Amino acid sequence: MKIQKNQFLSTEGGLLEVLRIALPLIMGAAAHALNLLSDRVMLSHYSEEAVAASLTGGLTGFTIACFFLGTIGFTGSFVAQYSGAGATGRVGTAVWQGIFLSLAGGAILATGYFWADALFALFRHDPDVTAQEIRYFKILSVGNVLLLLNTAFGAFWSGRGKTIMVMSVSFLITLMNIPFNYALIYGNWGAPELGIAGAAWGTNLSALVGVLVYAYFFFVPRSSRRHFNTCSNIIDWGLLWRLVRFGVPNGFQFFIDLSAFNIFVIVVGTYGKDIGAATAIAFGLNSIAFTPILGIGQTVAILVGQSIGANDVHRAKKSVKSARNLTLIYMGLMAVLFVLVPQVPLAMFDQSNPEVIRLTKIMLCFIAVYLLFDGMSIIYSSAIKAAGDTFFAMVAGMCMAFFGLALPSLIFAKLGMAVWFIWGTIVVYIIICGIVFYARYLGDKWTHMKVIENTATLPEDQDLLLKD
Repeated sequence: MKIQKNQFLSTEGGLLEVLRIALPLIMGAAAHALNLLSDRVMLSHYSEEAVAASLTGGLTGFTIACFFLGTIGFTGSFVAQYSGAGATGRVGTAVWQGIFLSLAGGAILATGYFWADALFALFRHDPDVTAQEIRYFKILSVGNVLLLLNTAFGAFWSGRGKTIMVMSVSFLITLMNIPFNYALIYGNWGAPELGIAGAAWGTNLSALVGVLVYAYFFFVPRSSRRHFNTCSNIIDWGLLWRLVRFGVPNGFQFFIDLSAFNIFVIVVGTYGKDIGAATAIAFGLNSIAFTPILGIGQTVAILVGQSIGANDVHRAKKSVKSARNLTLIYMGLMAVLFVLVPQVPLAMFDQSNPEVIRLTKIMLCFIAVYLLFDGMSIIYSSAIKAAGDTFFAMVAGMCMAFFGLALPSLIFAKLGMAVWFIWGTIVVYIIICGIVFYARYLGDKWTHMKVIENTATLPEDQDLLLKD
């Protein structure tokens, strides 16, 4: 019994280590969820068309950006593995490659401002909703570079397990977004009343605040410049290629997953404004359950990356097990909340349309069915990708997203079947994802992978940095 207690409390991959890293990330992810939720809550009090447009417009913009987000986000795996290997002099250089990709990706995504009209015309939504979707999407496209830069800079701290910084910036962004929204959506404090455009500008301005804070603490402190090379050796073509090689499959999988989900949302939106508004609210509440688990998934990626860099597979597996237990407990509680007392989370939304509330309660029951499998998918996919198994994740994710979600949604809608058949497809899809990634994890192929160069255990310049 004593041995079991020591293992449970161990700081080497045990529950306490996972919680130490995960709690700030969970809080930061919760802040991000609150950020999204605040947009929808405020817009739900502005107009029904605005809240419906915020889901499709925002999700479409995020879907297009997620290829770059997934690629750049893999910077954290390089930082984690370099940290685990003791090669801290390579950390700043790795982050710089993410910064370069962020600037390039931001320039590409900004072009969405010019082709938004043609894109949203394809969705055939209500004309009033479409007009607002386009306004929202155009403004977010211009600000996408800020989203990418926050991801690259954040990897400097998250990859090393210094997650309090990530949490602090996430909360700062949320705290700034709420007053920006209040002023710009409704025209308060002397600001113009911009409606859904105000929500988009609030998102961009708050993201800019996050970038400025990250940039200051990355470039200015002497400890960052000395120990992590944050202001020197910024160009490394070999490292940039490795980031592209492992990051692009990760980004492509992210893109395919979100594309399939976006198709699902777009198809559901064709069933009318009430269904569209209910879906927006349901997934806004789903983000309360889903987004914190992303924080635990990030923790898995950090600890697995550090363990792989240190050649300690046992610690990696122990970390995954601890994270899985946390995930199952949390997702189970959220499923009970959504099924038994949905009126509690729904109380924050406008209740003037009882049909929207009734439909949302039904959707929350569908969400409750897949929550546990959603958590499994996040935990086990994060583990294998952190080690470098991104190609399998890309191929498996692409097949499941297309054949398990996007194609059935389109077929059921074409056949004129009830919207609940389409909701059933997302339940089956997520259950399959959880099982597939769990099986891949059990196969142990990821335990023989590594994304950093083999000579990175202690590079020659590391000794020079410590003596500088």
